[in-house]
Amino acid sequence: LNKNDKVIPFAEGAPPDDLEVEDVGDGTVLIGEPENIIEPSTEFDANLAEVIDQKEINKQATILLDYYETDRQARSTWEERYKEGLKTLDPDGGMMDSDDQRATRGLSQVVHPMIAEAATQFQSRAIAELFPAGGPVKTVSIGEADDKMREQAIRVKDYMNYQLLEEMPEYFPDVDQMLFHLPLIGQTFKKIWFDPAMKRVTSRFVKAENFVVAPESTDLLTSPRYTHVIEMPRNEYNKFVQAGYYLPTEKFVSEGEPNESVVYDIEGVSPDASEGNDEVMTLLEMHTNVIWDNIDGGNLDDADAVALPYVITIEYETQTIVSIRRNWEEEDEEKTKLNWFVEYKFLPGLGFYGFGLYHIIGGLGKAATGSLRALLDSAAFANMQGGFKLKGRVPGGELDVNPGEYVDLDAAVDDIGKAIMPLPFKEPSGTLFNLLGFIVDAGRRYAAVADLNVGETNPNAPVGTTIAMLEQGSKIFSAIHKRLHYAQSQEFKLLMQINAATMPEQMDFALSGTSQVIYASDFD
Repeated sequence: LNKNDKVIPFAEGAPPDDLEVEDVGDGTVLIGEPENIIEPSTEFDANLAEVIDQKEINKQATILLDYYETDRQARSTWEERYKEGLKTLDPDGGMMDSDDQRATRGLSQVVHPMIAEAATQFQSRAIAELFPAGGPVKTVSIGEADDKMREQAIRVKDYMNYQLLEEMPEYFPDVDQMLFHLPLIGQTFKKIWFDPAMKRVTSRFVKAENFVVAPESTDLLTSPRYTHVIEMPRNEYNKFVQAGYYLPTEKFVSEGEPNESVVYDIEGVSPDASEGNDEVMTLLEMHTNVIWDNIDGGNLDDADAVALPYVITIEYETQTIVSIRRNWEEEDEEKTKLNWFVEYKFLPGLGFYGFGLYHIIGGLGKAATGSLRALLDSAAFANMQGGFKLKGRVPGGELDVNPGEYVDLDAAVDDIGKAIMPLPFKEPSGTLFNLLGFIVDAGRRYAAVADLNVGETNPNAPVGTTIAMLEQGSKIFSAIHKRLHYAQSQEFKLLMQINAATMPEQMDFALSGTSQVIYASDFD
């Protein structure tokens, strides 16, 4: 037994009857011969949750959970704007505060698709820009390059494009989905890491709602901490346990409400788990700096001790730490924090989070929705008029009147006009219709989604004039694409570093009509 009261299993077979028991102090008792004992791994990439004192782990878990709740509360206003931005896609409304009241009154709940149209237009252009048919990776040799370096660059480009197109089938769908979220909310993330369950490198889209950053952060490299919220089925979690990545945890029965997500509401999907479905676990993967006593030179009693970067995973329901791993290169004496994430921004914001279409033209979107609803409501009232009638003079109920038909009405007055007065509703206003067009045009001009119909221009105009018009209309997109290309280059550099660390020394792969070879040293 060790001082954490954890049983160290024997390598094989049942324990013999005549065990050697030795008390070595510090609450540690050795049972059996040393060759029959499996010690917890102390390798560099081992899970340190197996060797750190349990009391220290529990204390740190409480501190980190408080940090997470504080960080999430600090961005509560941002989360509300995030939800409002996604609600512009809701076909049943949800964008205006009075939608529930409108539904009960039978009024229109339609949402004008101006922002959704802008997001669709951006996504269709950006996916072609970031993922061309031949593959997204290009290589550039910095400085003077000889033939050997140029051949190395070609091998790296060919293999990484093969890797993204063939070995990582999740890459394109994730990029496709990410580029639709990005213009709506302004910022998304990609996570690049070696997945121990799949036994290969992967790059996955992380929604901004599942990535919580310390409020004082300006970027990921200098952020004191950030947390990736992972929702994982129990069966998937067990695969990580078998791979030795996480510690096993007890099953639980959640008594709280399921995690709320505006995405579920828009898609019409209920996250309620029925009896017999797989348990969904919530993991908080925190990238932060910590001092562990007697680990990596740490001393909790030393006021001048420097916290080192670790990746600490907490199972949220049971509030237990299931993984503690060093987050620097083994040969790095400076112990510089490794970054697993890349941030994609639509427009740079005033702080850490970027701006999206809803932040900039959300007001115009609401105005367009309000104008459209007013036009539809006035058309409905004009075609299906209501009004007032004297109580008791005319029996109530509904009457269906077909065109060209006179319906009998049982009334106690000689003039029906004296008993019934229709409300003076007018037909939809032409001025309001023109105002709606102005609002939509203003939003489209900013979002650069107004189509340039070259066919309607002067056919005798010089080619240079037409090209200049096209370039002028794409300036906004070019600026955003530059930000996306920069973020994608950072993503590929992280992918390259993982390839260098995990690939075999030599590996063959096949392209269309040819065989290629790649070396781990090519990613130096």
